[in-house]
Amino acid sequence: MNLSDINAFAILEVPLKSKTNATILYNALLPETESISSDRAISKISLKDSILIVQIEANDLTALRASLNSYTAWIEACISTLESVDKS
Repeated sequence: MNLSDINAFAILEVPLKSKTNATILYNALLPETESISSDRAISKISLKDSILIVQIEANDLTALRASLNSYTAWIEACISTLESVDKS
């Protein structure tokens, strides 16, 4: 996919309790950005202090929505796991 094919994009900024938690989440999601599961959307993740930033570029809204749904589900699962570990 090249940039001329991009018709939709989104940026998610996820503030976390600590930079450690942000790094854990970053490392958990990184393999998803390195594997090519679709030629309709690409994603990049980065960290800014304790904020995880997910950038998704897609060539249509359906692909963007599917990627957003996947990332939000993965992020929710990771945060839930981190909160469970913090309680123990």
